[in-house]
Amino acid sequence: MGTKAKVVFDTNVWVSIFMKKTLSREFSKIFKEIDIYTTEEILKEISKVLVYPKINELLELSGVSEREVIRNIVENSTLVKPKFKLNMIKEDPEDNRVLDCALQAKTDFIVSGDKHLLAQKIQKHKNFNTEGISRV
Repeated sequence: MGTKAKVVFDTNVWVSIFMKKTLSREFSKIFKEIDIYTTEEILKEISKVLVYPKINELLELSGVSEREVIRNIVENSTLVKPKFKLNMIKEDPEDNRVLDCALQAKTDFIVSGDKHLLAQKIQKHKNFNTEGISRV
C-alpha cells in the first residue's frame, strides 16, 4: 500500500458530507484512506456556516448537530497552523484560508466546489505540493 494522499477540504465539501447521513457514512470509509488537514480558521468558517438557517434545517433533517460535525472533522483531520497568509484570491479573500492550509500541510489536493478556488492555477513548488484543485 502506497502513501496516503494529503488533502484539504473546503468548507462546502465538509458541509455537503454531513448534510446526509448516507454520504457521511461513505466518507467515513474514505477518511481512512487519505490524510486530511484543516486549520482553526477553516473550523471557524464551518461553524459559522452550520448555523445558517437553511443549512441548520438540513442538518436537523439528517439528525446531525453542529457539534457532531465539528467533532467529526477534528477527529478525522490534522490541525495545522499556517505560517503564511496568502492573498491570491482577491474576489473572496476568505477562500485564501484553504490555500494557507494546503501550503502549510504540503497537500496533494484541495477538494472544493468554490468557483474562486477552482479558478486558481497552482503550480508545483517545493513548499506548495498541491497538484490541483478538484471539483466536487
